[in-house]
Amino acid sequence: MSDPRKTVRGAFERFDLDPRASPDEITEHLRELAERTDDPALRREIREAWEALTTHPLDRLEAALDSHPETRPELGAPPPRGTAEIDDGPLDLRDLVARPRVSDAIAPPTPAERAILGPPPAQIEDRRRSRS
Repeated sequence: MSDPRKTVRGAFERFDLDPRASPDEITEHLRELAERTDDPALRREIREAWEALTTHPLDRLEAALDSHPETRPELGAPPPRGTAEIDDGPLDLRDLVARPRVSDAIAPPTPAERAILGPPPAQIEDRRRSRS
């Protein structure tokens, strides 16, 4: 007989069980599966999963927590690709002016912030080069 802990792992996904199901609901679902199959090996697996899930509450809880039910909606087909609209109108002076850099708009760090942050990356590189 196989290890019941291995059987209980993945039993919710393998036998399409709801992790929130009660022992009675699990019993009913697994009984239906066992009645529909003619394979003795599959019946044995169903029996082992049933025993592990209904007689050991801790095993059922661990298996339920290990199960990963799909919670995302079905993806379906991707949206059709659109064509990019290009404005072929004349260029204006605004289109040619360089935009300001974000780093120019940020104030330099205060001495307290500098103590927390450490030296700027350029100084770190300079120190590494001087050690070499």
